[in-house]
Amino acid sequence: MKQIIISIFALSLSFVASAQPQWQSLFDGKSFDGWTKMGGDATYEIKGGAIVGTTVPDTPNTFLCTEKEYGDFILELEFKVDRNLNSGVQFRSIFKDGLVRGYQYEIDPSERAWTGGVYDEKRRGWIYDLEGNPKAQKAFRQGKWNKLRIEARNDLIKTWINGVPAATVVDYMTPNGFIALQVHAVKNGERMQIAWRNIRIMDLGLNGAEGDNIDINLGEWLDKESGWLAQIWFDRETGRYKVNLSDEPWANKEPVTVLIADHDCKTFSNDEGWTGKMGKNTLELKSETMAFNGKRLYRKSPTLGKEAPEKAIVLFDGTSMEKWGGLAPKEWLKTSKDALESVTLTDAGNIEMVSGKGSIITKEYFGDCTLHMEFRLLGEKTNGGVYLQSRYELNIKDSWGQGKGQSTGALGNVTLPADNMPDFNYALPPMVWQTLDVEFTAPRFDENGNKTSNASLSAWVNGEQIYENIEIEKLKGAAGRLGEAKEGPVYLQEHGTAYQFRNIWIIKK
Repeated sequence: MKQIIISIFALSLSFVASAQPQWQSLFDGKSFDGWTKMGGDATYEIKGGAIVGTTVPDTPNTFLCTEKEYGDFILELEFKVDRNLNSGVQFRSIFKDGLVRGYQYEIDPSERAWTGGVYDEKRRGWIYDLEGNPKAQKAFRQGKWNKLRIEARNDLIKTWINGVPAATVVDYMTPNGFIALQVHAVKNGERMQIAWRNIRIMDLGLNGAEGDNIDINLGEWLDKESGWLAQIWFDRETGRYKVNLSDEPWANKEPVTVLIADHDCKTFSNDEGWTGKMGKNTLELKSETMAFNGKRLYRKSPTLGKEAPEKAIVLFDGTSMEKWGGLAPKEWLKTSKDALESVTLTDAGNIEMVSGKGSIITKEYFGDCTLHMEFRLLGEKTNGGVYLQSRYELNIKDSWGQGKGQSTGALGNVTLPADNMPDFNYALPPMVWQTLDVEFTAPRFDENGNKTSNASLSAWVNGEQIYENIEIEKLKGAAGRLGEAKEGPVYLQEHGTAYQFRNIWIIKK
């Protein structure tokens, strides 16, 4: 009997081991089995166990694509590229309207050195360059074999070059697609080559949802000479795109002028004599006395996708709502139902607030803490918030392109200090993931329950500080009626519109 039990146990271990994802080779070194060519007429051949792509003048970008689609995966390969050849590796890509479209791991041997950045081929262009990552820029080895690594899980994409972290992107425009090896188009007759070898993948399964619908017209442009900033936003009241032009980037004040876009969002004008036009990565605006020549910015938070430190409590990791509970109407401190009766979990692994279903709080209470969370708006007029201790509110609202007003991250339900609006509005457009990082100090009380010091906090929106040790003297509204305390839950507010959260963790101090 003992022998039978041991055999069954061994068999179960074998089954568990075999169920774990395994590395699979995508290229056997001898044939193109499982691959097909799309796009232009560049050539691919097999030499010395590597796939070698060679440029052909005056032909579009060419791609050698896997016949199989992948959603969540870890991809590794080695590549070597000629000095003057821009190239890339597509992933989660599709073939639409005669073109390969989708995410691309950039291979860039030029002085710019953006190898490992993420480009959106034939759609939005750059979504994560390496301008702010000098370590990754220096990691590329000119004229030698380099190692690529891509990890894609739900809406989180991370890249490495030779073991150095390069890009972190949270994006779900295409949840699934093929992988492809690109030979970039060239106009001159120079023969250039790129080679790939040791191509392997750990297939973690397909995603089940359709991709996000992202408005590619929204964005911002900076004129480095004048220091002015332009932002394109969508005015729901008029149904038109508009351009806010500011002489102080991201300042919480009225713009210098506002231009209205034509119906294809390529040219702009207003009654003040301003006109403008949009190029591929440029925005030109001019009046009789001023010319604005802006280059598109790709602003991203340095804490987006940040992993929870070892001592942190993970409040939401994309899979479980066990740390949260739902609230009855007008209840702030005590859960009365399962969190999933109030919110939904999306296929991408995000918490989505549902209009009319109610707010949620953490089951655990916190005092002094460090909080990290990521959120995005879905294109509706949104006015929600996150509350520390269910009392101290930081607004989450659609302040992109608004000019002067209450901005994302601004304190709410506060009577004192009365003048507490941040001087700058660092919001990003709808459907773009944003970060909120908070250092919070709870109020202090003596043995008789009298407050001896105010609550205070420092806060960062998308990596930019908006508050530094601001004291909260007095609350108002429902938060004020609760009274202050040493501890309380983290509260995510449902306020009539859908919006989403991901990657929430907290550190007790």
